[in-house]
Amino acid sequence: MNLSKVISNVIFKFEKLLVIILIPIMLIAMVLDIFFRYFLSSPLMWGQELALYSFVWTSFIGASMSIKSKGAVAVTVLVDRINTKLSNALIAIGLFVSTVFSIYIFYLSINWITNPTIFLQTSVTTQTPMIYMYMSIPVSLLFMTIHFINWLFEALRSVKNGKVIE
Repeated sequence: MNLSKVISNVIFKFEKLLVIILIPIMLIAMVLDIFFRYFLSSPLMWGQELALYSFVWTSFIGASMSIKSKGAVAVTVLVDRINTKLSNALIAIGLFVSTVFSIYIFYLSINWITNPTIFLQTSVTTQTPMIYMYMSIPVSLLFMTIHFINWLFEALRSVKNGKVIE
């Protein structure tokens, strides 16, 4: 097994664990916030923010997981109607472009995150540093890039072995 696949699989396991933890946290925070707000007339200050933070992290990590599981949305009308050799070439080019794009966006997100003004921002109600929510972007893009690189290597191996890219 090659290194990119091992790293991608380890990251995917970590992503699954993270989502398994974050979704119940989001649900519990929302239920508690609703209960305290409507039944006790004493809204929680942190409930909505915790639910929002959990939702943002879950969404970005879920996007990365969809790349690993090859469940991301794709328009395959053209690829499905052409021969295997040309189809493989188009898929490999698409994976290469997607990999380069995710690397570039990851680079931009690192530049954005390291801006000193980002470290000064806090949430409105709990004064939690916003960097905790903003970090979901470069982290998920790093994971996504690793999954794309692994998928690209798998695709190139398939082409080399004369198989159809999956």
